[in-house]
Amino acid sequence: MTPARLEFVVDFADCDPARIVFYPRYFDWFDRATENLFRERGMAWPQLFVQYRLAGFPIVDANAKFLGPSRFGERIAIESWIDEWRNKLFLVRHRVHNAGKVVVEGHELRVWALRDPADPESMKAAPVPEEIKARFEAPL
Repeated sequence: MTPARLEFVVDFADCDPARIVFYPRYFDWFDRATENLFRERGMAWPQLFVQYRLAGFPIVDANAKFLGPSRFGERIAIESWIDEWRNKLFLVRHRVHNAGKVVVEGHELRVWALRDPADPESMKAAPVPEEIKARFEAPL
């Protein structure tokens, strides 16, 4: 699948006192990049959540490997793609590029979670619909 790409400039608020990106920011950016991945394939989350009665995509595992720094004022790009579909889970991979180099590699393992009809305040894992998977296999 073709990765989705999200680009932006690192803001001062993203950095620690040394003006290097504070590591938890990458996990926030991974979350935004995952939403962008769906949006680029015509599945904006506000509509998707209503259409499928989604409660969300809870993360059950997340990881990042830091290979180099990003600093205040630098332009970075995050490439994201679905690496694996499981029955009720999907694995999203992320690669952060800065000045032509990969500086962070990460992943999120997410659950396809629906509102529980028996308890609207609760959620439960459900199989990922085949039509969703197919949208990711189609070219952009």
